[in-house]
Amino acid sequence: MEDMSVFKSYLRLLLQELKDLKETLKNGDVEKAKMMTDRLIDDTQKGIEDN
Repeated sequence: MEDMSVFKSYLRLLLQELKDLKETLKNGDVEKAKMMTDRLIDDTQKGIEDN
């Protein structure tokens, strides 16, 4: 049950990050969007490697 709680927490954080990324793209800030995307990729890769 604990795993599901952790996973849902991760999904909530991911959803917020994706919403922020979408808003950044909407505002035309491509460089910031690239940095945000790189951070999401790095964080996800680290999460996979930790398990």
